[in-house]
Amino acid sequence: MLKALVWGWMVALALPASAAAQDSVDAQLWAQVLATVRVSEHWRLHLEQQPRWHQDMSESFQVITRSAVGRQVHDRATLWGGYAWVAKPPGPGVAHEHRIWQQLSATFPTANRWTPSLRLRLEQRFQDGWTGSSHRLRTMGRFVRPLNDGASWSLATWNELFLTFDETVGGPWQGVDQNRLFAGLLRQLNPKAGLEFGYMWTTSKAPARERAHAHAHVAFVWLNLAL
Repeated sequence: MLKALVWGWMVALALPASAAAQDSVDAQLWAQVLATVRVSEHWRLHLEQQPRWHQDMSESFQVITRSAVGRQVHDRATLWGGYAWVAKPPGPGVAHEHRIWQQLSATFPTANRWTPSLRLRLEQRFQDGWTGSSHRLRTMGRFVRPLNDGASWSLATWNELFLTFDETVGGPWQGVDQNRLFAGLLRQLNPKAGLEFGYMWTTSKAPARERAHAHAHVAFVWLNLAL
């Protein structure tokens, strides 16, 4: 059923991208489990696992494991610093990408039942075969709106832009190299657990093809735990 829905999204949304012969289009499935652990009044831990499947959801192509320590600096803002290991793909012959990252997470006052938030993340990326490190800024703007009085169901939408600062031979492109746009539903299972699911469109510069782009239509499922 899920695969049929994604193919429907591809037919409706991917036609303009398909018109450029050098571009590629794929259907993918991403899953994420994120636990935010309250250690003390102001300190937090971030624990995350995120597997991804591509080639019409038939093959695993990436698994991201992230961890971080966060310091709440305001009622609405937290600073984070952490490490991420990216397996591409898992299994024999895997390529290992290592990331050091810093992040500001901020939530803003609700207006017209919409709650906006902002996430700014800096990444320093390292991988064998790259001539040096790659530095990237990720900016995400997010909006959540409850759909019922108890807020057990909410509408969630966000956009994330990726900007790479340097040209790394054998590695990421310099400049705006990726964008992700998401729309979906958030189901609050209990005070400590929420499940978010929906559709995400991603576009990125295709490797080794200067003017080509890779477009992915992604079914995205995210379990968020506050412990």
